[in-house]
Amino acid sequence: MDNKKIPPKNAIRNNLWMMKQIYASTPSYIILTVVFGVLLGVGDSVAALYSKTLLDYLSLDFGFDAILNLILFYAAYLLIIYIFNNWYSQVFLPYIRERLHIRLHIKLFRQGVNLDLERYDDPEFYNDYIWAMDETYQRSTRLVEDTSRIINRIIGSFTLVLVLFTIDTTIALVILFASILRIIIVIFDNKLNRKFFEENNILRRKDEYIKRVHLLPDYAKDLRISRVPELLSKEYDTNNLDKNDLVNKYAPKRILLRFLSVALPSVAEILIYVLMVYKIVVTGTLTLGGLAVAINSVWKVAWFFRDLVTRVMHFHEHGIFIEKIIAFVNCKPKIKSGELDAMKLQNLEIKNLSFAYMDKGEKVYALKNVDLKIKAGEKIAIVGYNGAGKTTLTKLMMRLYDAESGVIEYNGTDIKKFKLDSLRNRVAAVFQDYRIFAGTIAENVVGGEYDNKDNAKVLDALEKSVFKERLLKMKNGVNTILTREFDDEGVELSGGEQQKVAIARAFYKDADLIILDEPSSALDPDAEYELNRAISGYAKDKTVIFISHRLSTTRHADRIYMFVKGEIKECGTHEELIRKNGEYAYMFNLQAEKYRSENEDKQ
Repeated sequence: MDNKKIPPKNAIRNNLWMMKQIYASTPSYIILTVVFGVLLGVGDSVAALYSKTLLDYLSLDFGFDAILNLILFYAAYLLIIYIFNNWYSQVFLPYIRERLHIRLHIKLFRQGVNLDLERYDDPEFYNDYIWAMDETYQRSTRLVEDTSRIINRIIGSFTLVLVLFTIDTTIALVILFASILRIIIVIFDNKLNRKFFEENNILRRKDEYIKRVHLLPDYAKDLRISRVPELLSKEYDTNNLDKNDLVNKYAPKRILLRFLSVALPSVAEILIYVLMVYKIVVTGTLTLGGLAVAINSVWKVAWFFRDLVTRVMHFHEHGIFIEKIIAFVNCKPKIKSGELDAMKLQNLEIKNLSFAYMDKGEKVYALKNVDLKIKAGEKIAIVGYNGAGKTTLTKLMMRLYDAESGVIEYNGTDIKKFKLDSLRNRVAAVFQDYRIFAGTIAENVVGGEYDNKDNAKVLDALEKSVFKERLLKMKNGVNTILTREFDDEGVELSGGEQQKVAIARAFYKDADLIILDEPSSALDPDAEYELNRAISGYAKDKTVIFISHRLSTTRHADRIYMFVKGEIKECGTHEELIRKNGEYAYMFNLQAEKYRSENEDKQ
């Protein structure tokens, strides 16, 4: 959809949708914003009437007491407005906007977690997700702000015009006509500016890219060993000339509109002043108070109308951005939860399983016609080169993805019939791209909120993942903050240490099935040996799937599946596959030779 051609009814619908979300999260924000807009709108008319009344009292000699009472009444009114205005802007707004920010983002967080993992493989969807997170708060507060100002401008304009009509109809009509002329000019000016900025945005993005390339350290080495800087400098200069041409293209119309925006109101203003002088001096139908209100209102009403048009046009812009937010929020997951609770694992069977993804419009198979069986307590190794489909298979087992064809049976039942949470709670996984979160070690191991009563279980998991020695060096123990995202005193762990904490998370879960995707990829050989021994000791009664392309971890597996380009090429024990002298034997011998060469070099 072309965002610039969004129909007005869609823009209205989108803005109403966002207002409903804001009201559901922070109803007081909407209510007080309306009250604030009304009070400010009426305030200008009150000020105008006060000026008129005060001058009329003075010219008609109402007496000191009456004038003093009028001044005191208006001073009390101003004090109340001042207190409310400062409380609203300095106390209420910061609090309610932050509350809105948190509540809207929590909704987006939950939506993001509920959506299929497959969505994150779609760059367009992922960009929209990031965009929605960045834009929702700003767009919602700007929408409320514009709504408040529109209410203010409508009420302010309406009441001021009414006041003017009570003073002098002719002057009121001239001011109204001048304001309408301003509105027409503003509408044309805004349309012209939008076209200019749309065309200029393309050139601006090119400028930003060239500046970014020179600023980011990622490009620093390549810039110094190539002639790219010359190419970019030439492009930068050409782009600047294009911007000048664009300015010249729109300059005549912009100058004309600027001239009209000044000339026409100025003519109207002169006409109003002539009328006022005529009515005071010649006809005597206008009082000094009426003169003060008219002078004060000439520009006030004109400015109200001008700002009203600008704010209304913002609603179209808001509608464009909110359209994407709505699309994200309304996105439904393809993977549906079943109705059954997953019982303790007895066996897992995969039958004729295939999975494909789209790459540049073409279907690419990550897995094809895969069959395998796993019994409770078995240690299974899934091996192969990068891109062989090993990790994809385990994600299908946890229903992070759903297969294109075939079936995965858990205890003889299709896993699609189980509740997602129930199934996934039976599985503990450490993926190759594991993540450590900004929180304590204990929270990272528990994978959520930590209670002191779980201390022994946390320590046991860390000991089994060979992290205890490092833990003893930390003065705060399991309460040590990891990363410096939230705390400057936080600890930054090495890659190997982070991996051990991630593995401890799997041990803590005490699941039926443990999936370890490259469990020792960040460790040196000695640490790898210690970890493998610890895993073997801990998981002796567990069902474990090792995924690896480093075959030192697979020798003691009950069964090894050799994957090549998404298909199982070989299956058997280590000894059986070595005797077969096929793909697995070749890969194993190649790695063994590599390790021997490295040891010889060290010696």
